[in-house]
Amino acid sequence: MDHLAHQQQTPMDNRTLMDVRADTLFTYDAWGRMVGSNEPDSRPAPRLFVGRTAGGCVVRFGQGVPDDVMHEVMAIVEREPAVGSLGAADGLVIPASMRAALREVLARDRPIEEEGGGPAYRFPETIVQPGGAVEVTDENVELVRETHPWLFRDMATWGPCFVVLRDGVAASICHASRIGARALEAGVFTLPEYRGRGYALAVTAAWGAAVSESGRVPIYSTAWENLASQGVARRLGLTMFGADAGWM
Repeated sequence: MDHLAHQQQTPMDNRTLMDVRADTLFTYDAWGRMVGSNEPDSRPAPRLFVGRTAGGCVVRFGQGVPDDVMHEVMAIVEREPAVGSLGAADGLVIPASMRAALREVLARDRPIEEEGGGPAYRFPETIVQPGGAVEVTDENVELVRETHPWLFRDMATWGPCFVVLRDGVAASICHASRIGARALEAGVFTLPEYRGRGYALAVTAAWGAAVSESGRVPIYSTAWENLASQGVARRLGLTMFGADAGWM
């Protein structure tokens, strides 16, 4: 790492950050029900989203979830003991017993089609940048024409965006996968032949600093099965502030 760094604003508490993250991840109807993913190619929202932090849980429901199911879900969430310590990362994971109970309630309404979840991370107050990342702008968007045509076609939708260039191609990229009023969620991808070289660290750090400079909060998340992505978070010094689970 070189000596370039960026100082963030005073961080919000974990429960508030998870609430802001839920606002960033999905679009909502007038009644606060999730409609779809907050992306250009919006996919249907899950029936249920639960984010657990040391400060409490954030629960969001999709359209069409019956009132009785909502009441049962909230009862399950509210009876789960609070996480004992801000630093207890293992305690942030949604317990298997809680997941099983939520799954049972949802399945009684209709079969579960998909289930997922994973950890969510905040960037450190000081974001140290290893260097080597280049910001993609309208002037140099040709850099991603071949490897990321969706970005080339609609750069304004995904910014800020940073790449590491190797052999004339965008070997690794970090962009805004979800854009909200108060926070942005990172999307990171490295071409298979360039993985394991630290490029994801460079683009993610540069992206996080740029988002913070804009006055919004950078958020990094991944799936439990994506161990490589979790490794990036550890090496960057990101802090797990919560974990989520969702059911379609």
